[in-house]
Amino acid sequence: MGLDAIIISDTGTDSLSASNPLRLAINGKTATIQLIANYVENRGTIKDPVRGDGHMSWESAPKLNGIALYSYLTRRGLEVELINRFYDERDYFRRLLGQTPRSIVLSTTFIPGKKPLRRLVDEIRNLAPDIYIIAGGPLVYLSYLLLQRTGDESYDTESAQEDFLFLSSHGEPAIDQYVVSLRGEQILVEMLKSMKLGKPVRDLPNTARLVGKRYEFSPRIDDVSEAQDYGIDWSTLPDHIFDSGVIPMQASMGCPYKCSFCNFTKDRRLTYIRPVEDLLREMKEVSSRGVRYVWFVDDNFRLGKDDLNDVCHRFVEEGIGVNWMTFIRASTLKDADVELLRAGGCVEVQLGLESADPRVLRNMNKKATPRLYSEVLEKLLRGGIDCSCYFIFGFPGETEETAERTRQFIKSHEFPGSPGSLSWSLFPFILSPLSPIYESREREKYGLRGYLHRWEHATMSSDMAKDQVLKTFFHLKDSGPIYREDNLDMLRALGPDGRRRFVATRHGLSKLALTGKDISHKVMDSFSHLFELGA
Repeated sequence: MGLDAIIISDTGTDSLSASNPLRLAINGKTATIQLIANYVENRGTIKDPVRGDGHMSWESAPKLNGIALYSYLTRRGLEVELINRFYDERDYFRRLLGQTPRSIVLSTTFIPGKKPLRRLVDEIRNLAPDIYIIAGGPLVYLSYLLLQRTGDESYDTESAQEDFLFLSSHGEPAIDQYVVSLRGEQILVEMLKSMKLGKPVRDLPNTARLVGKRYEFSPRIDDVSEAQDYGIDWSTLPDHIFDSGVIPMQASMGCPYKCSFCNFTKDRRLTYIRPVEDLLREMKEVSSRGVRYVWFVDDNFRLGKDDLNDVCHRFVEEGIGVNWMTFIRASTLKDADVELLRAGGCVEVQLGLESADPRVLRNMNKKATPRLYSEVLEKLLRGGIDCSCYFIFGFPGETEETAERTRQFIKSHEFPGSPGSLSWSLFPFILSPLSPIYESREREKYGLRGYLHRWEHATMSSDMAKDQVLKTFFHLKDSGPIYREDNLDMLRALGPDGRRRFVATRHGLSKLALTGKDISHKVMDSFSHLFELGA
């Protein structure tokens, strides 16, 4: 008996952050704390294996989309295996092909467009030319929604043909069938079970196929179950999923906010706050499997519900003993008890601040103020909670003056003497189809023209926004960009003071390297004493 499917969660390629490519590299590799330690220990060379690499880092957490699919399908009697990052796991994928799988299931949660999807499919076809490939997820569903707008002459869908599916037959990936649904798990189960029995699958509802030069769509049905129907049974998952010591989890699903730059699809049935008892049970389950860090991948932790202190109190009361990080709105943290938050295991919060200019925040529909941001950041950093902040440069209304305001805001909150560390990721504005700002009325309001990474409006262009990112990167000195690949145990072993010095030193060297100077000797000189402190 062969496998019913191999699930692929992600390609393993980099994010859209413009500050990521600017980070320090050593011998072409991202200068994580473990790589720098290896470099220092070996007196200016890197010797494999790098101790701590691929473990105990936020980046080493397997993707939740694949875990959720694996759990959903296996609980329904299907035999599946999971590939987390395809380009890092090619050898494992080849071995799995030896188990004669009937299909490959591609989740597009972390695949940003048609081109990277086509590249992935081409690689799969080179290894398994005749295997049946199924794709679903956000890219597929957003492409379908965009297809529905092609009849609106005021809506630009033509520009999107190279990045989204279904809009043309040119350059489409060699995928056999798409599941076109907000969720799609039920359709996928029916498809895989039909294939197992040798039954046809082409006419299943909510699917699409490229036939010749046109797409054929099967009849649409409402196949979306309530969000609470998609829980994960962690106790049944294979050991290798827990190997890194870090696991993603959700305390809530969905987001009730409508930021103007966001094109996430929202449905009230998929907006759900999970009971605290479920979180406690699952955190205990993953802890028993060796997990010491949990990344809550909520869009907004528990949808911003006013129970953060109560939840942390329960974590303390139950002795969970797991460190965690989450995305959370600043307004949710305004009245948080930082001491309780830290005692409950929170070591870092992710904050989508976007800008520190009041007018730009209003244009974004962020429903927040720079004053609120300042209060929250100061409280968290002084309380020993690390803050990773995300900023967007160039949104309509942005000027040199508003960008400078954001730059000075970040600089004023670096707090070199605080127990918590500030890190950041900088993005130029992306004009995304299906976001509110993409609508013709909003475009006219700001004189906004263009598409995705190339645009201009009344006060800025995409090139100017990239310049603001670079300027900000060089301006900051007592904080640094986010390195999700850092081994958390090694980073925390430095202590608050050593960690702050490490972050600032690494960022200083990254800026020096960008000027073209040889910094190899400076890496040794700068970090040797730091690692002695953390020993």
